[in-house]
Amino acid sequence: MALYFIFWDGVGYGDNNPKRNPFFSSNLPTFRKLFGGNVPSQQFKRFSSETVSLSPVNTTLRVAGLPQSGTGQTAIMTGVNASRFVGKHFGPHPYSTLVPIIKEKNLFAQLQRMNRSFFFANGYPNRYLEYILGPKGRVPTIALSYLSTGKFLNTHEQVKAQTAISADISGTRWHELGHPDVSPTDPYSAGNLFYRLGQQHDLIFFEYFVTDYAGHSQEMPLATEMLERMDGFISGIIEKFNHEKDLLLMISDHGNIEDLSVKTHTKNPVPLIVIGKHHPHFSARIKNLTHVTPAVISYFSML
Repeated sequence: MALYFIFWDGVGYGDNNPKRNPFFSSNLPTFRKLFGGNVPSQQFKRFSSETVSLSPVNTTLRVAGLPQSGTGQTAIMTGVNASRFVGKHFGPHPYSTLVPIIKEKNLFAQLQRMNRSFFFANGYPNRYLEYILGPKGRVPTIALSYLSTGKFLNTHEQVKAQTAISADISGTRWHELGHPDVSPTDPYSAGNLFYRLGQQHDLIFFEYFVTDYAGHSQEMPLATEMLERMDGFISGIIEKFNHEKDLLLMISDHGNIEDLSVKTHTKNPVPLIVIGKHHPHFSARIKNLTHVTPAVISYFSML
């Protein structure tokens, strides 16, 4: 029994205009199959079947301004309304006063105290690790959460050995990032690997930041490619998915990629996607970002 947690950055509910919303310009057969021929949008916010649910999640948390990654991801990972705590939305990195809260209350730390196994599956190039862990670096919320438990971030070596997943799923940039010995892969195979790795843990986590990057770029070809990679990734995960025992949860921290007419984040709600027999446990409990980690901990407490 495994919980597959996918965080994709900057993915909200947009309108159905294919000129600005790449969800309607992309080839997304897996998402459409899951949701009866539809994709998440302002016109299609909710869906429920025997094994899949889709529902909107609030990201503004009653704080003025546009939601940001630092406070949004802190809310997801800790259950604390980080934006209200610091008095504003803040990002991309966590606000300094949030760091002790993240280290104490994050999802990984709570699972560790429950004697549950977990794994942060992302693998990163050396130059990125040197940047965030260096004397002037700032560690993002999810990586900080994982490091707080005494674990280490995966490198190109683990990606090459197929014990970690390239942070962009396909690994198309490893050569230019200084690691020509790491071969690219297709999203479906990456999803297969993620599923297999997850069978060794109670919870496996994957962070997909390139959706937010694509949204800020306002480039439709890039945005469609990043969404299509995730579609293929999900396809690879659910190929051998056990709906009775496994569970997949997807959430974002704020909107962005769904509206390429603006360069900024949006106030749109984000889609909560849950796959597996126990999906109602999450769709019934998660209404805003602070509800995510409490719902996961509650789920493991019942097992």
